[in-house]
Amino acid sequence: MRWLARFLGWVSFLGVPCYLLMRPYQDTLAAIAMMILESVGAPAHLEVDLHEPLSLGVYAAMCLSSHKSPIRVRVRALILGVPALAAFGLLAVLVFVVANRLTTGQAGGTDSAASRFIESTLESVPWVSAPGLWLVLVGRWELPEQMLRLHRPQRFLRQHHGG
Repeated sequence: MRWLARFLGWVSFLGVPCYLLMRPYQDTLAAIAMMILESVGAPAHLEVDLHEPLSLGVYAAMCLSSHKSPIRVRVRALILGVPALAAFGLLAVLVFVVANRLTTGQAGGTDSAASRFIESTLESVPWVSAPGLWLVLVGRWELPEQMLRLHRPQRFLRQHHGG
C-alpha cells in the first residue's frame, strides 16, 4: 500500500511536465520517424498521438516509488529504461506506418477496421511497455517472492526430492 501511495504522488508530480511536453515530444517522434522512413525510400507525413511522454512519467514514477530494490538498481532502471521506452515508442510508430501501408496502402490511419485495430494496438504499446520494463529491471526486488515464484514451497521440495 505504501508503494501505491508513493507511486500516486510521483505520477501526479511527473504528470504535469509530461503533459506540457506532450506535443513537442510527439512532434519530435513523428519527425524522427519521417526521417527514418524517408531514408529507406518510404516517405510519409505523420502526426503522432500516443499520449507520450506520459508513459515515460509513469515508468519513472514506478522506479522512484520502489524502495526494496538497491538504489543502484533503481538508478540503472531510470537511466536505461527511459531512453529504451522512447526508442520503443519510435519503433511502434514505424511499425504502425509499415502495417498501415501493407493493409491500407497509406502511411496514416484510415477509417478501415484494419487501420483502427493497428492504431488501437499502437496506443496500448506505451502503457504495456512501461510496467513491463519495470518488471524486468526492478520487479524481482519489489514484488513478493510468492508472486515471482522464485522459490518453491518446502512441501513441494519434500514431495519431489524425497526430503
